[in-house]
Amino acid sequence: MIFVDTNALILLIVGLIDKSLISSHKRTSIFESIDFENLALLIGDLGKVVTTPNVLTEVANLLNNFQKGHRWAYYQILRELIAKSTEKFLESKIIMDSNAFFELGLTDSVVLEISKECDFLITGDSRLSDYAKAFGIKVVDLVKIRNERLN
Repeated sequence: MIFVDTNALILLIVGLIDKSLISSHKRTSIFESIDFENLALLIGDLGKVVTTPNVLTEVANLLNNFQKGHRWAYYQILRELIAKSTEKFLESKIIMDSNAFFELGLTDSVVLEISKECDFLITGDSRLSDYAKAFGIKVVDLVKIRNERLN
């Protein structure tokens, strides 16, 4: 199972809608088509994806403004993702006492905790990546990979 964090899911969804949107969409403009292609290969089957209500809510809130005929594609892809992925829930009152809660906030603290049960975490959040690595979680940091490719 692969935990895919908010930024990575946004890149995946935007790329699945239309790869040409990646460079112009405000949530994915730091990435290129190759980043999406590598992410899609890494994930493979959406049935391997683990997510949370917190992450899905963030994704929906950040991407809920598609226009130009992309709105229907967005909803179809989001529905497919929800149908095929595994959604795990962790009560906020449980996570609020964790050390990570103060540093990372609610959503990323939940991601960190649930990622401990996954094969690895895919994220575009270097701060979350550093925390996860400190807990021995295998991490694919999309921003780090992109930066290494550009240097």
